[in-house]
Amino acid sequence: MDGIVINETPLRVGIGRETSLALTVDIAVYKVNGRPCIPGSSLKGVLRSLAEMLARSMGIKVHDPWDEEAIEREEKSGNFCEVCGIFGNTKLASHIKVYDLIPKNPRDIRTLYKYGVAIDRNFGSVRSGLGPFIEEFVEPGVMWTLRMDLLNIEVFPEPKKNDVRAFLVRELLRAMQIIGVQVGARKSVGAGLIKLKEAKWRVYCLKNGEFELSCEGAL
Repeated sequence: MDGIVINETPLRVGIGRETSLALTVDIAVYKVNGRPCIPGSSLKGVLRSLAEMLARSMGIKVHDPWDEEAIEREEKSGNFCEVCGIFGNTKLASHIKVYDLIPKNPRDIRTLYKYGVAIDRNFGSVRSGLGPFIEEFVEPGVMWTLRMDLLNIEVFPEPKKNDVRAFLVRELLRAMQIIGVQVGARKSVGAGLIKLKEAKWRVYCLKNGEFELSCEGAL
C-alpha cells in the first residue's frame, strides 16, 4: 500500500538531547540525508499500541510485547495472539512492514523552534538543570510518502471473515483517515498528529513461483 499522510500539527520525531555541536538547537528533528524523516519503526509502534487498545475493546486478551512467558506459551501452542500475529514478537516475524516516511516535496518543508523549560510538579516552578532548551519541529501541512506491506493478511478488498488480524488492520487504517494518530514527542500538547489523506493498495498472490496482481483499489 502506498499513500500520503499529512502532519496537521507541529511534528517532532527527535534524535534525543545529545546533538551535534554544529546545531543551534538542543533537541533536533530526526533527519536522513539532511531531510526530516518519520522512522517507520515510530509509526509501527504507535499502530501496535492502537491495535492493542482496539483488541482489548473487543474482549481479546492482549499481553505485553516483551512478556516472554506469554510468548513461550503461545509458541508451544502454535496460537499467537492477534496483535502479535500482525506485529510479531521475539518468536514470530512481523506480518506488517512500515517504511520510513519522507517528505513528498522536500523543498517545501520548513522547521520551527520552540523554547521550553521543565516544571517541577511538586513546587510548580522551573526545575533546575532542565532548561531552558530549544526544540525543533516540522511545521504543519507537510505531505509524507507512506509505504506499508502486509504479508499473508487479507485486508483488501475486504477483510477476510473470521480473521481478527485483518479487521484490526482495516480499523487502524480507518483511524488514520478519520481521527489520525500521533507520532514523536510532545503528544500531550497535541504535537505529531498525522492523518492518512490518500492511499492505493495492490494485492499480489504467489502462483507457480511468480507474483501475480490479484486486485487493486484505493481507500
